[in-house]
Amino acid sequence: MSEKALATFAKGTRLLQKGDVEASLPYFQRAIAKEPDYYQAYHNLGLAHYRLGDTARAEEDFQKSIDLAKGGFAPSQFALAMILCEKQEFQQAEKVIENGLAMDPGSAVGKYFLGVVQFALNRTEKAEKSAQDALWRNASQADAHILLAKIHERNHNPDAVIAEVVAYLQLDPHGPLENEARELLQRAQQEIRLPVSANH
Repeated sequence: MSEKALATFAKGTRLLQKGDVEASLPYFQRAIAKEPDYYQAYHNLGLAHYRLGDTARAEEDFQKSIDLAKGGFAPSQFALAMILCEKQEFQQAEKVIENGLAMDPGSAVGKYFLGVVQFALNRTEKAEKSAQDALWRNASQADAHILLAKIHERNHNPDAVIAEVVAYLQLDPHGPLENEARELLQRAQQEIRLPVSANH
């Protein structure tokens, strides 16, 4: 990579990390103009488009990153899988995640997304193992606690739901899943308060 392309990419990445997403776009585009095979620039461009709500363009960017890296860049695999999950294309997402994990078996993010897909496909036991793997690899992978809470809710274990939601809120009190966390907490508390006969 040329020094100019690297410097331009670094500037865009700093802006993206600071939350100045709109301003980061032209830097990634310029880096790509200088180095058309710059797959990391396509990845970050995809992140920027995704955060701006342009999922279709983000999907294209992540796919381009994967293609340019000859399938060898796990973060783009996981990011593409996240979009496929949102589109409820779970079986396709599972294949993409497995490709990513083949390259980066230690990825907590990859394990988390695998768990999301397994939960959606009603493979609850496997989903629970994947979520626990994600937390074992990275204890601050907060979203895995919400996945575990949803699994415990499906298994009618409200005490375990509450424990996982509390763990999530301690790690990421105002995270993207805060509303879902509070809804899970409310339903679990209601289930605990219900008289036994009401469950039959």
